[in-house]
Amino acid sequence: MVLTRRVATDFGRRRRIGANQLATAGGPRHAWVFAVAFLGVVWPAATGIATYLAGPVSGLAAAAAFALPLLYALPDGRAFWARHRDWLLATQALLTYLPLAVFGSDWIPGLAGLLGGLLLLTVAAPVSWLLFAAAVAAEGTLRVAVVGLPHLLIASEAVLVFVIPVYVAVALFGLIRLGGLVTGLQAARTELASLAVARERLRAAERLRVAVDSRLDAVTSSSRAALAVLVREPEQARARLAEAADAARQGLDQVRQMIADDRRAPWPDPSARQHPGTEPTVAPKLARLVLVVVLATMSAQLVVDALAVEAAWVAVASVAGIVALVALQLYHSTKWREGARPPGWRWTLSAQLLLTAAGFFPVLHPAIHGLGGFVAGSALLLLPGRWGWAAFAGIQAAIAAHVAVLPGRDATDLIFTIMGTVSTGLVVYGLSRLTGLAVELDEMRRELARSAVVRERMRVARDTHDLLGMGLSAIALKCDLAGRLIGRDDVKAHDEIRALVRLTVRSRAEVRSLTSERSRLSMRAELDAARQVLASADVAADIRGESAAAGLPEEVGTVLATALREAVTNVLRHAEATRCEIELTSDEGDVRLRVANDGVSFTPDEAQAREQRSRVGGHGLANLSARAEAFGGRLSTHVEDGRFELTFAIPRTSTPLPSVPL
Repeated sequence: MVLTRRVATDFGRRRRIGANQLATAGGPRHAWVFAVAFLGVVWPAATGIATYLAGPVSGLAAAAAFALPLLYALPDGRAFWARHRDWLLATQALLTYLPLAVFGSDWIPGLAGLLGGLLLLTVAAPVSWLLFAAAVAAEGTLRVAVVGLPHLLIASEAVLVFVIPVYVAVALFGLIRLGGLVTGLQAARTELASLAVARERLRAAERLRVAVDSRLDAVTSSSRAALAVLVREPEQARARLAEAADAARQGLDQVRQMIADDRRAPWPDPSARQHPGTEPTVAPKLARLVLVVVLATMSAQLVVDALAVEAAWVAVASVAGIVALVALQLYHSTKWREGARPPGWRWTLSAQLLLTAAGFFPVLHPAIHGLGGFVAGSALLLLPGRWGWAAFAGIQAAIAAHVAVLPGRDATDLIFTIMGTVSTGLVVYGLSRLTGLAVELDEMRRELARSAVVRERMRVARDTHDLLGMGLSAIALKCDLAGRLIGRDDVKAHDEIRALVRLTVRSRAEVRSLTSERSRLSMRAELDAARQVLASADVAADIRGESAAAGLPEEVGTVLATALREAVTNVLRHAEATRCEIELTSDEGDVRLRVANDGVSFTPDEAQAREQRSRVGGHGLANLSARAEAFGGRLSTHVEDGRFELTFAIPRTSTPLPSVPL
């Protein structure tokens, strides 16, 4: 019981925390916003540069190249893409390469990345990666060998015409694909739990079959054998019934041992070897891979620029600074979780800022400004709210101001730098958040599966104790009663043995129902069964309120029937009862089950101590209390003058709480 409550509490806490975190993150349902924001920043900047380089027509062509990627980034647009993929890819290719023939070297570089990203998103791997490489290589080759390199002084153009398309394609692919994976993980977060529960039910069914089925078979065969020789060989009939009683008690011992083992079992191992299907999904791995590729692509361009300077010490220092910036960014992006920043983040963020600021002085090559987007993205990621955006804007403004005063730079270089740092900052921020969300949702998904396994294990253990335990006890008692009747009242003994066979058949059905989706019981049938079981134990039963069982909601009737079974089992097991009263009452608000019996030898203080031990061990009254709480009800007990009374009350229209198993 302690484990059950711990699981329910821990699961509820994790679920509430997870929901709050995802809400803070903008929610997986809105993960597509990152890709739209990236395109929304690059689109006007690219249009402006194209207009500056080759005029308004070039600007319109550049703007048109962003229309189809933006359509794909919007969730509602993907259905249209799915229906017309080939025509849309052909249109995007035309918008990518035709302007090269028209505008030559004045055409803005990098737009092949939009085509490459769409190929990665819409074509199955590995063909998509081959087509992506071909698209990037085609633009680079045309630039270098045919139309000429673009007029940019800020970087090495020969490298730039390959780096920018790769960066744009991978960033677009990563933001859209990760957004979709995060949304899918959120939508399917309970799917793995359902599969894990199904596997746990199969495991429990096999264990119950081994523990009980053979014993119930033995009870059935021994009972029928006793029935066959009842008149001719009464001693043989008694021996057969004694064998049946022994088999039932052995089964009961096996059931109790199984319950004890399950209650002591450790938290399920999350490894795939122990629970196939609970291994991490592709989302966290893909998130980290995309982030590494984006960082490596951007830093490769800057390393080439830094190595081009004449002063060797500046080149070496700049390369070291670039490597350090990338390493710090990987630390921020992979260690970040919603509500939990990486340890020492103030120092690492300060180090990033200092390295970027070194580009303002002759210490490091100004190319390191190209990684200013990393620092800006880290600021958004690590600093709270408006402080993060203020730092983001400040970093962009400082880098833009420095590029503006550098000799030999024009407006194109300034716009290109701003576009690069702003878009990189948003990409780093978006990929970092999506990586964190992917990892967090994946962990939550597997945690849900592990929690569901424990809850299902506890449910089966509790139902086995409450439902099957009473059945096996009743079988043993009927065997004893029938054996005593042989020779004194053979007609009644015959009836008891036939009832014993029916009870055994019902118990076998209950073994199957325990590991089904949900055990369903009839309160009317359970009241009749209680009367028969008590009579078998020579306990006079006074049952009232059977009419109140009619019309009960199915789940309410099931939990009341289960409570009645447990209460009657306790009467037979823990008291020397001669009389038992069972009363079921119902009104518009609550349904109450009251079970009272005599023959109690313990005092009220001892009763309280027993209940406390029961709660710690997870049996009997603790099970009933958990069931009542699950339905928003209550369990109360009272001991006085050798009489024990139990009242189980739940709202008539209640349903079980989702975090507490029935």
